[in-house]
Amino acid sequence: MVWIAGAGVGLTWSSAFGVEINSLGSGNAVLSSIVVANGTALDKFCDISFVAGATVTTAAPNNLAFYVYPLNEDAATYGDGRFGTAAAGPPAGNYEGGSIGFAAAASTTIAGVITGIVIPPGSFSFLLMNNAGVALAASNVCKYRTYN
Repeated sequence: MVWIAGAGVGLTWSSAFGVEINSLGSGNAVLSSIVVANGTALDKFCDISFVAGATVTTAAPNNLAFYVYPLNEDAATYGDGRFGTAAAGPPAGNYEGGSIGFAAAASTTIAGVITGIVIPPGSFSFLLMNNAGVALAASNVCKYRTYN
């Protein structure tokens, strides 16, 4: 298999979320304020990288789940329309792209990469579900890259 840099952001890591993931409470999910336009590029896959801005003490169930919410035909609603601002999850499973797992521990820096997420043609936004058992740090970095 040959990987080819995407026609969208390609292999350059680009922001997947704005500040809406900062201090996101456990058990909550939030839709990204960043819209990925994939109508011209038509990339097929993406990777997501997440690095917390500070250490936290985590508890079960110990993961961050990422979802791909496509823009619906009404050109206003993403996915099932339940998430704009932070709201209690979980999102519908049919939108799940993958999750980053980590150990329950004190002073843990949550970090990881999910590879090979299938992305739709057209516009979409990512959604993050916090299953860390604790609120996320006050400042976090989450980026994506695309390829075919």
